[in-house]
Amino acid sequence: MKKTLMALSVVSTLSFGTLPAFAQGNGNISIVGNNQAQQTITINNTTNVTNETVELDDVRGHWAEKFIKDLVKKGVVKGKGNRHFDPNGKVTRAEFATMVTKYFHLQTTSTTQDFEDVAPTDWEFKYVEAAKEYFDAFRALDGGLLFKPNEGARREDVTVTLVKILLKLNPDMKQLNAAEADQLLQEKFPKDWQQIAPVLRPYVATAVKYELIHGYGDGSFKPERVLTRAEAAVLLDKLQDNGIVIVGDQTGTSTSGNTSGNTSGNTSGNTSGNTSGNTSGNTSGNTVSGQASGQQ
Repeated sequence: MKKTLMALSVVSTLSFGTLPAFAQGNGNISIVGNNQAQQTITINNTTNVTNETVELDDVRGHWAEKFIKDLVKKGVVKGKGNRHFDPNGKVTRAEFATMVTKYFHLQTTSTTQDFEDVAPTDWEFKYVEAAKEYFDAFRALDGGLLFKPNEGARREDVTVTLVKILLKLNPDMKQLNAAEADQLLQEKFPKDWQQIAPVLRPYVATAVKYELIHGYGDGSFKPERVLTRAEAAVLLDKLQDNGIVIVGDQTGTSTSGNTSGNTSGNTSGNTSGNTSGNTSGNTSGNTVSGQASGQQ
């Protein structure tokens, strides 16, 4: 571990020649949070629901089965070959970059290699390039940048990524400052709040305020814990199903609940379905408490 820390330094804010953009289209999706998360976040793109029918043979009966299948239908996740999803396997940074790129419809036209360890011929290249603005990178001793695509995606990292995306979508969304963040995190996670990197605390605290993620019942957040593939799927799907609800109108296609079906044209029509309510007690730990107990 010491060797790694000596060789690399985290680069929280990067400047790239070509930054990723959100897919442009004539759709209009609003994200509206419940309770404290009452601000509206607008995504100006087309809801790309593919209605995938991939059958996975290792999620039946799993606590996250519903959420995984929801994202499969939306084309956000697929199996790892042979119809396996590997729900209890660790999600890598490359895999999470792929998930958020597909979920938020991020796009890039970049063909330039920014990271030494993600080549244009690698499967994850286009997804990492599209999402790079929202991920921390690492600087090697030779001055080059590393994405570390095969490293596990940690709780504090994925939280920061989601908040950065939502802040970009809606400049009116308020990020807590350092003092506010420390106060909130100390109250919510007295056991280990100081283990959250100081530079990341405003992002984590903002995510907690808007109920994007919760902690554990023992008063901890476990910032260094790597999410499983199932937990990553639940974290994203619950943005729509609970604390933050994606709503919009469709032209020619109505959507409800989980926004299933093919959608195109202007998105107009409420897709919240039965998604109102408080996420408290449902999204704890890496995403789910109670339901996920024993699975984390």
